[in-house]
Amino acid sequence: MDWGKRIEKPNAHIIRMMTVFVITLLVKMMILHWIMGVRLYFIQAAIMNLMTLTGLFLLFIYFFPKNYFKAFWWMHLLVSGLIFVNTVYYSHFFTLVPVGSVFQIGQLGGVSDSIFALLRPIYFLYFADTIYLRFWIKKKSKLYHSWYYDKKNRRNGIYAIAFMVLMSFMVGAINLVALSTEGNLRPANLGMINYHIYDTFRLTRPAPIVDPDQAEEAVIAIEEEEKDRRFEGLLEGRNIIVIQAESLQSFPMEHALADQEVTPVLNDLIRQDTLYFSNFYEQVGWGNTSDAEFVVHNGFYPSTSTFSYQAYEGNDFYTLPMHLEKQGYTSIVFHGNDPEFWSRQSAYPGQGIHHFYSAEDFEMNEIIGLGLSDYELYKQSIQWLKEKPEPFYAFYITLTCHHPFVMPEPYQWLDMPAEYEDTYLGHYLQSVYYMDQQIGYFINLLKEEGLYDHSAIVIYGDHQGVDMRNQEINEQVSRYISRPYQEDEMFRVPLMVHVPGSGVEEEITLAGGQIDFFPTMANLAGNPLAPDAVLGQDLLNIKEGFVAKQVHVSAGSFIDNEKIFIMSPEGLYDNSQSWNLKTGEQVPLEEARQGYERALAEITLSEYVMENNLIPRVQKAGLSGILDNIRFLLDLEK
Repeated sequence: MDWGKRIEKPNAHIIRMMTVFVITLLVKMMILHWIMGVRLYFIQAAIMNLMTLTGLFLLFIYFFPKNYFKAFWWMHLLVSGLIFVNTVYYSHFFTLVPVGSVFQIGQLGGVSDSIFALLRPIYFLYFADTIYLRFWIKKKSKLYHSWYYDKKNRRNGIYAIAFMVLMSFMVGAINLVALSTEGNLRPANLGMINYHIYDTFRLTRPAPIVDPDQAEEAVIAIEEEEKDRRFEGLLEGRNIIVIQAESLQSFPMEHALADQEVTPVLNDLIRQDTLYFSNFYEQVGWGNTSDAEFVVHNGFYPSTSTFSYQAYEGNDFYTLPMHLEKQGYTSIVFHGNDPEFWSRQSAYPGQGIHHFYSAEDFEMNEIIGLGLSDYELYKQSIQWLKEKPEPFYAFYITLTCHHPFVMPEPYQWLDMPAEYEDTYLGHYLQSVYYMDQQIGYFINLLKEEGLYDHSAIVIYGDHQGVDMRNQEINEQVSRYISRPYQEDEMFRVPLMVHVPGSGVEEEITLAGGQIDFFPTMANLAGNPLAPDAVLGQDLLNIKEGFVAKQVHVSAGSFIDNEKIFIMSPEGLYDNSQSWNLKTGEQVPLEEARQGYERALAEITLSEYVMENNLIPRVQKAGLSGILDNIRFLLDLEK
């Protein structure tokens, strides 16, 4: 290109037109930022997104000199659609849509009821100016036909130069944000467009190298176990039946509704022959339910970019079903939904699952919400369960208690007080009660078929169903539980191991998470894992529990036996919160620094292991061996 001939004075009409498109998009983006609670970085995010939007439109002018006005409008429509989608997504998940969700487009049909429940007519106003601009373009094209359609229009290098200058400023601004937040780039400090660009970069970059010294402290903490093992082999030789209970949180078990127990069956279970983990927390990622099963079976954290079965497709794993297979167990999964939902059918062989019964195998004669009702799931599966050689590991994924939680009227069995009638919490409690009753029905089926006495029944909640960040819902739950509804309560889900005839009755109160399920179950089955084989801990043989959180709160957030720490959404440590779990009193942030660093180290180490397919090496050398390899690689770079 002859830049001397191609650098010309910019066309004033084009610049004015571009300004209209950019400013209207920026205003809508700022509305979204305000809805998201962006305050501290509100102005900075607006300026950075203004630069990015302007840069994108300059590129369109440069690359489409003869049709830039069409490109402008399509760009406006695309970004308006992105703002619309993010607003809907934020109303439920309280973050922006991850770029990795492109892999989840095939899942949308299965959750259409949940999506429609989130739509609000006002959201469609995001497209009002886009429609108007379409007519405005036509009007302008008639007034300035000569320069809109001049075939002699050619690329003007001044726009490319302006783009490069803007992007240089943009990179500098993002680096300043990264410096001020210790590298914690979040939607609340980057804004919508820039966060999506950053998220795209994260999706394609190699796994980050973990600081081996910092990670070693985390591994040492994980390895600390009691010398005298408790409950080792309690389940040995028994069938193990696991129920992953959709959206089940702990608070409905602990609070009656107008003198009605919401979970009478579960409450009866924890009173007899049961180990009950009362401070157990969900640790799901973008895959929600599918990530819950991934975490409990693998003992590593879920992907931070997309659902884990997609992110780690083709990896080699060592899972709980594989571990139990060494003791003669056959592993079975029952799920009354499309077998490819969350890529389960293609992922399960690599997870050590021998048999998978899905919507293709069940008679789909009662659909509630996403799929087969819990009642039919248990009723139809019992025949297959009877036919399996023992011992077996049976994993049930329930569906009925799913957002938006509106049960058919014949199944609304709770007498709902007027204050909760037709509310989100009221619908949720009705769904939980239905789930509880069907678990009772399933236990009776096991007794009738002679499977109950020599089985263990394990039940845990997969993830939260009632989000405390929704103000209306928060007020409802706070009133129901008679205390502020905060993150520690939102993330707390039950875990119980019911062992008929064992005489074991104990409540384990230390903090634990889904990542601890694999080592805990391995111990109960009589074949404990090496302490550094996974990132989870055997909750029956440690003193200090630790739960790292990611994705749905800022990375670095954690819960231990005494406190919870929630990293600020802006990524600033000093703006974070920490409080005592028992008293609710604020904890000085410096007391949480060590836990914050451990949480980041564990998550980064997990990501490094998974993205580099290092599970076989972990099985041979342990996590300490992985850290030794990292040190070796870092020494080579020096």
